[in-house]
Amino acid sequence: MEHTNQFELVAGVLQRCTPAGTKLVLPEETRAIAEHAFSGCDKVTEIEISVLQLQLLAEHCFSACTALRRLSLWCEVSDAAGVRFSSRQTLRRYLGVPEETEVEWECPTVWCMEDRCQFCGGTLRNGFLRVCIFCGRMN
Repeated sequence: MEHTNQFELVAGVLQRCTPAGTKLVLPEETRAIAEHAFSGCDKVTEIEISVLQLQLLAEHCFSACTALRRLSLWCEVSDAAGVRFSSRQTLRRYLGVPEETEVEWECPTVWCMEDRCQFCGGTLRNGFLRVCIFCGRMN
């Protein structure tokens, strides 16, 4: 009997997954990830997420994946408040994955690709605090 990954999705929110192996490919219907969706996934080494938009409903929602070596995100990603990530460093911090975990992230929106403000698309001032010169918000 072949074992397959099992996913518990409620209205597009991944509530829990039960891995059958070391690689997880999330279903296309996934729109958000709940806080403890990956508890029990301590042997998973690779996760691939290829959806249009993904909301992470809690910081460090991948922290239970202690063996994780590669996380591939092929989508626009936002935090629990719905704010889109525009930099890989900010996303990595929010994910809480160890430095040795490879994070592949391709954001399909023009603003992310051009490193623009996640709120209005304006130009960001470079520096420690990345502030939009148009709306004044920090990114």
